[in-house]
Amino acid sequence: MTGGRDLESFKEALEREHLEKVRLLEMARDEEIADLIAARRLSVQKKVAALRKEQEDRFRLLAEETRKNASASATAFFLEAFSNLTASFGEELRKMAETLRISDRERYGRALSRLAEEALECFGRPAVLLVEKGEGELLRKTAENGGLFDGVEIREANLNGWGGCLAETENEILDNTLLTRWGRMSACFSLSLSRLMHDSFIEIHRRISQL
Repeated sequence: MTGGRDLESFKEALEREHLEKVRLLEMARDEEIADLIAARRLSVQKKVAALRKEQEDRFRLLAEETRKNASASATAFFLEAFSNLTASFGEELRKMAETLRISDRERYGRALSRLAEEALECFGRPAVLLVEKGEGELLRKTAENGGLFDGVEIREANLNGWGGCLAETENEILDNTLLTRWGRMSACFSLSLSRLMHDSFIEIHRRISQL
C-alpha cells in the first residue's frame, strides 16, 4: 500500500517538475519573442526615420531648386518687361516725332527752331547746322531769333529720321536730334521705371521665399 502511494507521489512530482520546465521554457520563449519584436520594431522605426529624413532632405532640395528657378524666372520676366517697356516707349516717341514732323509742320518748326537755337548758343561762328531733308526752309520760316543764324550755314542731310538738328564748327559737333535727346533722357526714364517696378519685384521675391 505504501509503495503505491509513493509511486503516485513520484509521478506527481515528475509531472509538476515537467510542467514547471514547460512554464519556464514558455516564459523564455515569450521573452525571446518579445525581444525579437522590440528589436524588429526599433529597426522599423529607424528605417522609417531614415526614410522620413531622406524625404525631407529631398523636399528641401526640391523646394530650394523651385525657389531658385522661380526667382530666376521672375528676374528674367522683369528684365524682359523692363527692356520691352523701354523699347516700346522709345518707339512711341519715334512715332510721335514722325507724326509731328508730317502732320503738324508749324508746331514741329517751332520745336526745331528751339533745338537749333539751343545748339548754336554753344558755338562760335562760322558754324554749320544740319537738319533733315526738306526741313531747312521750315527752320528759316519759324526761327524767332534770325540773328542767331548769322554766320551759320543751314544744310539738309539724312540724319537719323527723328528730326532735330546737328551743329558743327571746325572743332566741335553737337548732336541735338530728337533721337539723341531721347538717348540722354533714357537713363533717367530707366531709373524712374525701375523704381516703379521695384516694389512689385520685392513682393514677388518675398512670396517666392515662402515656397
